[in-house]
Amino acid sequence: MTSTCEKPRRARLTERGLAGLFLIGVAAAGVLTALRGVPPADVHLVPCPFDAVLGVRCPGCGMTRACVAITHADWSAAFALQPFAFLLLPLALAWALAPAATGRWWRWLPARSRTAVLATLIVACLARWLASLA
Repeated sequence: MTSTCEKPRRARLTERGLAGLFLIGVAAAGVLTALRGVPPADVHLVPCPFDAVLGVRCPGCGMTRACVAITHADWSAAFALQPFAFLLLPLALAWALAPAATGRWWRWLPARSRTAVLATLIVACLARWLASLA
């Protein structure tokens, strides 16, 4: 009788799994803060390394609090904290629920259009960040 030594398979965190974990985390933070009566602006779950090192808010600062504000249906607070949360949550939801369709849609766009979309988002994010520093 021969035995084969198989290496144990390592679990990989896929993009779909990451999107799902993000959504579960946001939902859990939203529910817990709502039950405790904590306003979304007072939620500080993930410290910003950019802010800790440089003393300046990063372009993504406020994203966690904005996502929590969305779970509280506090739209104006979410927009004030980080307007890109309104883009991130639907994209994460689409990716978690239908990764094949989401990827197919993105690949369907011509390369030039994908570049234009990404460049526009980066410029908008940086412009919003610079405006928040003023």
